[in-house]
Amino acid sequence: MQSMHSDIRICLLCDEPGGTIANLCDACACELPTLPEPCVTCGASAIPHTQTCRACTTRHPPVDRTVCALAYAPPVDYLIGRLKFRRDLRVVPALAGLLLRAVADEAAADWLAPVPITAARLRKRGFNQALEIARALGKSNGVRLTKAVHRRRGAETPQSSLPDTAARRANVADAFETRAAIGGHVVIVDDVVTTGSTVNALARCLKRAGACRVDVWAIARTP
Repeated sequence: MQSMHSDIRICLLCDEPGGTIANLCDACACELPTLPEPCVTCGASAIPHTQTCRACTTRHPPVDRTVCALAYAPPVDYLIGRLKFRRDLRVVPALAGLLLRAVADEAAADWLAPVPITAARLRKRGFNQALEIARALGKSNGVRLTKAVHRRRGAETPQSSLPDTAARRANVADAFETRAAIGGHVVIVDDVVTTGSTVNALARCLKRAGACRVDVWAIARTP
């Protein structure tokens, strides 16, 4: 496994010298795909000329605000896959830098809560990508990470293997638990938000534990 503290400053996408964001040149960083008119609550496409999608206007999800730095499309999927499946931790400072840029004007948080992965996934991968990104964020903005939230035993079915939103929502309905009270403004950190089922389940858990506001900061959202 390569160290996330490598001094190499070469762009991960074009091999040119890195720029403002670690391990990415400024040209590549500026050309990454973003989400047009995202819903402020969930990050999905909003109703044209509004800031909310149809689902959030009727369901009132537990997440208060979502900020996704990028769209999950090439080459963003390549960068995230390089971290998750090739264990290249040089990607972490690049992704964290892109996310920091996206949340620069957001309200200050009291806690960062990386989405926990299952024990089986942790054994297989060797690390939790959301935790690595959250650590880099916390180091940059001084926000503490909370260890209060965990995956329940038996919550082992990967979300990516499930066919639709309903199945994903049911799969994570009781997937999380907190082992300590937590208050204030908590930010969930994740790599990719797809249907929002995971972050909503985690937000419910955090609010039951005492959080007064729960936001989501993610690297990417599926369009």
